[in-house]
Amino acid sequence: MSRSRLCRSRFALAAWLIAASAPPLLPAAAQSVPALPQLLRIGTSGDYPPFSVERDGTRVGFDIELAERFTREAGLRIEWVSFRWPELAADVAADRFDVAMGGVTATPERAVTGYLTRAVATSGPCVLGSATPKRVAVNRGGALERFARKRFDGAELRAVDGNLSLPELLARGEVDAIVTDRFEIAHFRGRGKGAWPETCEPPVDRKVFWVAPARARDLGPRLDAWLARNEAQVDAVRARWLGASARRSDADHLLDLLARRLALMPAVARAKAARGLAIDDPEREARVLAGVRARARAAGLDAASVESLFRVQIEAARHVQERDTSARDDAPDLDLEQALRPAIGALGDRIVSALAATAPIPASSLDGADWGPVDVWLDAPARTALRDALLAVRRASTAPSHDARR
Repeated sequence: MSRSRLCRSRFALAAWLIAASAPPLLPAAAQSVPALPQLLRIGTSGDYPPFSVERDGTRVGFDIELAERFTREAGLRIEWVSFRWPELAADVAADRFDVAMGGVTATPERAVTGYLTRAVATSGPCVLGSATPKRVAVNRGGALERFARKRFDGAELRAVDGNLSLPELLARGEVDAIVTDRFEIAHFRGRGKGAWPETCEPPVDRKVFWVAPARARDLGPRLDAWLARNEAQVDAVRARWLGASARRSDADHLLDLLARRLALMPAVARAKAARGLAIDDPEREARVLAGVRARARAAGLDAASVESLFRVQIEAARHVQERDTSARDDAPDLDLEQALRPAIGALGDRIVSALAATAPIPASSLDGADWGPVDVWLDAPARTALRDALLAVRRASTAPSHDARR
């Protein structure tokens, strides 16, 4: 795909994101749900166990089963489309298929194109083999390649197209270690002579479905609603394919959205630095907060408490942009106006919608949720401020509950 065509796709996406954030949010029951086309084109790699594996023309895996369940309930037919990880971003931007399913990790680069759904699983990178390797192999084109390049900066890195060949490279001694993740490592472990040492990072990566731009507005929310409604069934599939039950609540989803917003801030800082812009932008913040108040009222929420939460988010985002220059330098090079700000605005809308589904949030529910992705970006005082602001969010015409903070 040409660079100019990819740019046009991103400009088209930006226009959609801006338009999508303009209408006021309505209660879920009042929103009209567009009808899905009868054929759903699903992209999958077929080389990423346990999410998507293709053998002899048959596809199996966690995401494959969820895709079949969703389309069966929606009365849709599936057209499977194979993708290769190095071309995935270009394929999504070009609408080569409607949605990518198969262990896709949510990243800032992907967040600005199309729609990343609710998380379906939590993972983290793992190293199988030597902890101090001189030669490292990793699947080309995915989030793990970026991790490997940063983690093993001085090593000889071998990015391969055949993901399932990684254990054989290690077994033959062609590399000293391979980079995989917590789910895949169970399939790679022990496929050579003896046992390989393994080291895993904390599980803060989120596995999602990646909806292409042309289908983001209708299919993205439809998938989110289906996942939320069927979490018990999804978790049963999770236990069967991923090895354990790991129920995900609405509070987990809300925290994930907050973390995704923070994860974009190093790229925002990089874009501002490139243009000589100050990190603080009071005029823009005032416009954002005015929009937040309007959307909160439309969603049946107390506007002042939602505005307070967004003020805390803005302050946390400012700290992320200011304090970590290494994260800024390592961030993707994304356009501030055409990519980042529309994506942040769309996340803000989704956060308000998630608040409408959860407020008022019981303290036990919030404390029982997974804060891992948020904690990557926040220190202890900032986390406390965010927790207090979340607990203070209430529905319109509802007095603040003192018990909610206990």
